[in-house]
Amino acid sequence: MSRGLMGFTRHSPLFTRHSLSGFTMVELVSVIVIAGILAAIAGPRFFTASTYAARGYADAAAGFLRYAQKLAIARHTSVTVQIAGDGLSLCASASNPCADTHPWPGPQGDTPYRVDVPSGVTLAGSAASVGFDDQGRSGGVTLTITGDTTRTLTVEAETGYVY
Repeated sequence: MSRGLMGFTRHSPLFTRHSLSGFTMVELVSVIVIAGILAAIAGPRFFTASTYAARGYADAAAGFLRYAQKLAIARHTSVTVQIAGDGLSLCASASNPCADTHPWPGPQGDTPYRVDVPSGVTLAGSAASVGFDDQGRSGGVTLTITGDTTRTLTVEAETGYVY
């Protein structure tokens, strides 16, 4: 009896016809059809632009508010963030709208520093502005950002913490 690869004979259980079989055509077509149905139903939910726009704007607004707080602490003065339906603006005074002759610059030096609301997203605040004092404390405000879902940003009054 001749020995094959690794000492197995041709009649060993490893070389039986059953162990060499694969998937049937029916099984393959079934899996492809199910995957196609799932992609057609679930795919658009994950790939709409408003999903990313609302989440991205919520993150940008949180970063904007944190920057305003850090700027107030670093400059030892008060900084105000104006809240409007079209976006957030960084100001040195609480006048509404932000009409400063020399508004605070952004992190990249851009003046005036604004974060505009993208299309398909709305912004509403519990106040028209929020100010940070030289120690980073604020008057407290809640921002509601609505797109595919509603996201809420809160600025704590005593600490200025943004979440």
